[in-house]
Amino acid sequence: MLSALLYPPRNYTPAEMAYEADARLLQPLWDKVYKGNEYWLTSSLFPPFYALSIDWGFVLIFTFIDLVLCDWPIFKDYKIQKDRKVTWSLIKKSVYLQFWNCMLWIFPIAAAQWCWVPPLDLPELAPTVFEMVSQIAIYFFLFDMTYFWFHYIHHKNKTLYRWCHSVHHMYSSPFAAAAQHLHPFELFFVGGFITVIPWIFPTHPLTYWVWFLIAQLVSYEVHMGYDFPFALHRFFKFYSGAPAHDMHHLRPLTCFQPWLNYMDRLMGYHITYDDLKKMADEKNKRYGQYAKEDEEGLDKIN
Repeated sequence: MLSALLYPPRNYTPAEMAYEADARLLQPLWDKVYKGNEYWLTSSLFPPFYALSIDWGFVLIFTFIDLVLCDWPIFKDYKIQKDRKVTWSLIKKSVYLQFWNCMLWIFPIAAAQWCWVPPLDLPELAPTVFEMVSQIAIYFFLFDMTYFWFHYIHHKNKTLYRWCHSVHHMYSSPFAAAAQHLHPFELFFVGGFITVIPWIFPTHPLTYWVWFLIAQLVSYEVHMGYDFPFALHRFFKFYSGAPAHDMHHLRPLTCFQPWLNYMDRLMGYHITYDDLKKMADEKNKRYGQYAKEDEEGLDKIN
């Protein structure tokens, strides 16, 4: 019902099709993307290949920054936890887990898709700007809200935390390569929800691919460990950014919301480094931390 109201289906005549193609701002981009690339873009293997390309692209870029360019002023001055240096040993452990997640889970699922999922139909028309922007905004808010509760429950339920989410919290000082350092169950939930949430609307392939890019870009941005002066959270109060998620890894019972922060603010879990400095020493020392017995026996990498 909502889908039909927001995005009513249309059957265009050839003349209307030509008019729409001339009128849509995204049409030149769509023509350049899909014409001549239909064989690759329609393959059921394209979505996992595209998603992994984004993942490993960010890992390679930020690994180079963390290992080679870390002493450049623009990176050194804006590192959030300046006393925690990113080393190849830390990165290697995270990449190792991601490699086995790919080999044991992602690649077999991609192979099953290739066998059973039919090729994608590519429409001639690009999406309208309204369609793309409104749908991605809805997907963004729905994922952010859903993952907030998934995340909150996994921290409040000690059994779930120890079994699943503690894998991601092996790192108390995050860096981009650790963004996908996940237990397979959490990997399925996050990847699956990002994949299927666009099914609620008749989503254009271009919108779907841009949504994938934005979702992964934001996930890596909040894990990168740098607070740049041009970061989004400096301009949008309800966007968390890297400082809030960095705080969550340092103090895991704070800042649960992955991308935005309105739920954390409403429920009293949003906290900044300045807030910590204002606390008395004894409160600061334990604020937002698990009791030692709750984390006893769990692996910690940094």
